[in-house]
Amino acid sequence: MGTKIELHSQNDAQRSRIACGSVLLALCWASLLCLSGCNRSNPYLTASPSGFTLAGNQPIAPEMQQQFSAQMAEVERRAKLLDENNRQLTTQLAQSQQQMQLYKERADLMQRQLAEVNNQLQNTRMANAQTSQQARGLADRLQSMESSQQRRGGAKLTANTSGRVSSGSLRELGLAVEEDNGVIRVRVPADQLFQTGTSQLSPSASGILDRVAQVIAADYKRQRIAIEGHTDNGPLYGGTYSTSHQLAAAQSNAVLEHLTRRNQLPPSQLFTLAHGENYPVGDNQTPAGRFANRRIEFVIYPETW
Repeated sequence: MGTKIELHSQNDAQRSRIACGSVLLALCWASLLCLSGCNRSNPYLTASPSGFTLAGNQPIAPEMQQQFSAQMAEVERRAKLLDENNRQLTTQLAQSQQQMQLYKERADLMQRQLAEVNNQLQNTRMANAQTSQQARGLADRLQSMESSQQRRGGAKLTANTSGRVSSGSLRELGLAVEEDNGVIRVRVPADQLFQTGTSQLSPSASGILDRVAQVIAADYKRQRIAIEGHTDNGPLYGGTYSTSHQLAAAQSNAVLEHLTRRNQLPPSQLFTLAHGENYPVGDNQTPAGRFANRRIEFVIYPETW
């Protein structure tokens, strides 16, 4: 009896081991089919007119064939979708790079424009400061003149009654002379006095300024005289002056220094003004007009000092 029970137990164990082995084999085979069933080049599958078969011409169940076909169709669909997404992303990346380059170019342009505006603003501030300084200097000179007249007995400025008569001596110099309400203006082309675009007096300037100084000393030694600098609207070269006002001021000061040092005219009789390109007498669109605008004007006022 004990022997029969042992035989039955051994048979049951063998059957269990066989069943477990069959299950494991079936699971491994199913896993292999699933892993290898995602493309059409599966070495374990072959296509036939009636459907897919396993290696060795073993047919596959129609349900399994449908599952394989559906899986491969899904893989192909996803591959196409990924390709399309990749193309779209590549296009978007190229467009983004172009947009970034455009933004960079615009930013660079704005930086250059901002630098130019800042430079122009700085030049304007310098010109305004120089003009204000000249105005203060003129006011101080007038105040000094009034104080001097008061110290000499309260004498006031008197009109120049000989201006119209003696202007003929100025015309004899061959220079342009204008009269307006007792004010005499004598125009001297800046190109005859200075090297182009500078405040450096040319060799021929001394002869012209010496003759002007002689007339002033003889006929206008008591009159207040302004030396006004004018320019055209052309660009400045050389980098010495950044604005036309600066160039006009430097040129008028050079004439003042020549007349007071070389010709010994009283410094208190003369003063300078810089107008730059603000008061043209000719058309700046033509060479002749620009030549006329580049000038030094001696303005003889009827008041005495």
